[in-house]
Amino acid sequence: MKRIYLLSLLFISYIHCPAQVPVSKEPMHHNVFENAFVRVLDVHIKPGDTTQFHKHETPSVFIVLHPVKTGSEVIVEEAKATVFQKDAFMTFEGFYKSPRIHRVWNEDTAEFHVMDVEILSKEPHNIDDSLQQPFQLLFDEKPVRTYRLNIDKDSTISLQNKTPILIIGLTDSQQIVTVSNTSFRKKGDFLFVSANSSVQFVNKNKQPFSFAVLQFK
Repeated sequence: MKRIYLLSLLFISYIHCPAQVPVSKEPMHHNVFENAFVRVLDVHIKPGDTTQFHKHETPSVFIVLHPVKTGSEVIVEEAKATVFQKDAFMTFEGFYKSPRIHRVWNEDTAEFHVMDVEILSKEPHNIDDSLQQPFQLLFDEKPVRTYRLNIDKDSTISLQNKTPILIIGLTDSQQIVTVSNTSFRKKGDFLFVSANSSVQFVNKNKQPFSFAVLQFK
């Protein structure tokens, strides 16, 4: 009888659980780049819109580019998730023990814009060299190190990176900022750079510019 009762509870839970999709398949999470190291989801939720129920289960860095008032309905979530946030708009979540299944809605009058960067490396390895100043280390986790880089006006910064990195613009600018001849002009512009490459950040504007830099292990 106990087994039948438990099976009945599981069946009832199943039929009442809303259908969910992997986060990469949720229509408002746009897959704009993917390789062996990373999947970049560019998320746009318009005022009054709600996402489908979707599942996060891959270690991720979340970068909020346009914060607004949002709400969330959670079906599954780890009680003590691995969450690190040392920057107002950047967060790492491991999803090591449990996925999160939820949907999100925009309660505000402006669009909610966030980058969900999923770390796809299955066997991360230790890397010896952290990026040094002016790169500000935010968190150093199993698959990724995440930094903020603030580059002053009329400045150039050079980097010889030994590991693959992803660079995401955090600033809107009226004029172009370049990273290895790639143009950055608005929040969410990005560039993936392979290991053992030279990178040059050039800001010829009259205002500072900020980047998120993800260093993959």
